[in-house]
Amino acid sequence: MAALQSIRKRGGILIAVIGLALFAFIAEELFRSIETTSNVDRQKVGEVFGRTLSAQEFQESVQELNEVAKVQQSLGLMRDMTDDQVRDRVWQQFVESSIIEHEAEKLGLIVTKEDEQNALRSGQYSSLQTLARLGFANQQTGQFDVAALQDFLKNYDKNMQQFQQQGNQQAAEQFMQVRKIWDYTEKELRREILARKYSVLLTQAFVSNPVTAKLDFDNQTIGTQAEVVAIPYSTVADKDVKVADADLEALYNQYKELFRNDGKSAALKMINVTVTPSNADRENTLAEVGAQEQQLRNGEDAASVVGSSKSVFAYSNLAMSKNAFRSMPDVQSALDSMSVGAVRPTYLSQDNFVTTFKLVDRQQAADSVLYRRIVAMGQTPEESATRADSILKAIQGGAKFTDLAKKYGQPTDSAWMTSNQYETAGIPEEDAKLIGTLNTMEPGVRVYSTSQVSIVFEVLERKHIETKYNVAVIRTPLTFSRETYNTALSKLNRFMADNRTLADIEKNAGKAGYVLEDIPYYPQSNLAIQQQIGGAAAKDAVMWVFDQAKDGDVSKIYECGSNNDHLLVLGVKSVSKKEYRGMDEEDVKKVLTTMATQKKKGELIMGRVKDVKSLADAKKQAGAVTDSVTTRAFLESPAVKAVGTPEPRLAGALARTEAGKFTGAVQGASAVYFAQVLSKAPAAEAKYDEKAAMQQSAGAMQQMAMQTLIDGLRVKAKVKDNRYKF
Repeated sequence: MAALQSIRKRGGILIAVIGLALFAFIAEELFRSIETTSNVDRQKVGEVFGRTLSAQEFQESVQELNEVAKVQQSLGLMRDMTDDQVRDRVWQQFVESSIIEHEAEKLGLIVTKEDEQNALRSGQYSSLQTLARLGFANQQTGQFDVAALQDFLKNYDKNMQQFQQQGNQQAAEQFMQVRKIWDYTEKELRREILARKYSVLLTQAFVSNPVTAKLDFDNQTIGTQAEVVAIPYSTVADKDVKVADADLEALYNQYKELFRNDGKSAALKMINVTVTPSNADRENTLAEVGAQEQQLRNGEDAASVVGSSKSVFAYSNLAMSKNAFRSMPDVQSALDSMSVGAVRPTYLSQDNFVTTFKLVDRQQAADSVLYRRIVAMGQTPEESATRADSILKAIQGGAKFTDLAKKYGQPTDSAWMTSNQYETAGIPEEDAKLIGTLNTMEPGVRVYSTSQVSIVFEVLERKHIETKYNVAVIRTPLTFSRETYNTALSKLNRFMADNRTLADIEKNAGKAGYVLEDIPYYPQSNLAIQQQIGGAAAKDAVMWVFDQAKDGDVSKIYECGSNNDHLLVLGVKSVSKKEYRGMDEEDVKKVLTTMATQKKKGELIMGRVKDVKSLADAKKQAGAVTDSVTTRAFLESPAVKAVGTPEPRLAGALARTEAGKFTGAVQGASAVYFAQVLSKAPAAEAKYDEKAAMQQSAGAMQQMAMQTLIDGLRVKAKVKDNRYKF
């Protein structure tokens, strides 16, 4: 009872304590939830229609595309792509596929297994072309062959196991690479099927008719010759036109979408110091490479000399074609004039490399070799060599190579080895020796032994015998020393210590010898600083701008650069989160003022020439210049040489004016134009086919509609681009 009485007396206190405990529990969960959400947000590379791309997904996609791109480049299907280009392509794929998936979901469009199988059977999708070039193609048509792919996938595990048992790591890696390409292609194919479905559904609303088709055909095939008179806007002084705020506001409202600001943006001032080698650095590098030149002249082992140098081109003890040295045209062009054993004196090239090289050997060798092989498996190198000898004797005794290959469980087909498959820097010694043997071997059978295994080779055919060169190249980049770097860093540190505010930096940067770059508009989607300057610290600098900086802040010195050769300082004039940039922003106002000034000048000239009725009258006008113009189609926008601006309005005037007629005055982008149409004629090869023309016209409308829709959906999707953090 006493205890109950005590509780009653302190009931209010107990309720307060319990309430505080509950509040603390709820608050803890709330904070934990907020922290979890914040961590998830920090790992978002971007978002489209609510669909997020995580940092892990982004990185995996970049790695995947990198591997596929390398294969496509080797097949000639794609130009070399930098890491930045690969990352940008992954992002664009994510944005476009997210938009289409969002719209397709609303329409109930999906990709079924049957859709995928039909696409594979047709082989007409662009995502399948890499596979076709890899060998999954019909031998007669060259088109993608689904049966070849199915056979590869069906036997993949068995072949991989066989390669591993044979110790054929190279073949295993090639098979793994092809499988990765298929995995990537399968995802791309599904995206392409969905995009095509959506496009077909959308574009069915666009059809052509005979009148439209004929008009489009004429616009694309009828060429025009005309004599043109232009009165450039530059002939009117700026002081002769007055631009009012109302003019700027009208243009701003008309072209407002040009000034859309997705995410944050900043107005910046930037000091970007590129550290360069000093004269002392240059002399030291020349002396260092000169000593290595002497070693080559003294006959020291080329591989050891190059290996101990700072050369960016590793030595391959193999005669290679000139194409192997295409990255060094100065080396490439000198090879024919050098004698074997000669060494080129050390020199500094225009691309800032200090170079010397020795022509170790020159020989005639095949560019392409057709061969097949049997790997003689054994528990020891000796056992392998014994088995290889017995295989060789069997072949010499009349046994068929294919029968023996089957007996030992190995592929019977032959393969071409071409120069572009192996010509690279730094080929391992044993591989170089093997390639050299095949290149110089006459058709026939022989045993080749490595330190681990013996292989029976049969060379079936050799093509394109050419001169090849064994060259030891020492190509050392001319770089700055640590002392030079520290000197530049110390100088910038002293400047920053004396100029702590953005105003001080703007006032004194030029006096101290620094270029202060003005960047009036830098949106967070702009990756120029990260890509052009490079290095992790460049990314950190941009993250500071958008995640921490306030108006007027000045950053610390960021030591960055892809080659650790940049010192970067950013000053923040302002940071904006507005959806549209204001017309009062300096560069926006400058653009609008230029547009308004050009428009006013055009109107002024149009007023002056309202009585011009012929080309002869036009030539008499002040500032007039005359030129002849030839267009092959309406879609071509002609440019008068003295003006230099392509003019769509002039193209339209020429298209609608008959031969022998005068266009009258045309107010273009940079001048007022007059034209006398001299002649009109269709291209000689132009043959009108109404059905084909209607299909082409409809296709053009459909493509334009699709692109317009996607562009519009990008705005609606509220794309969040956080790549600046990654």
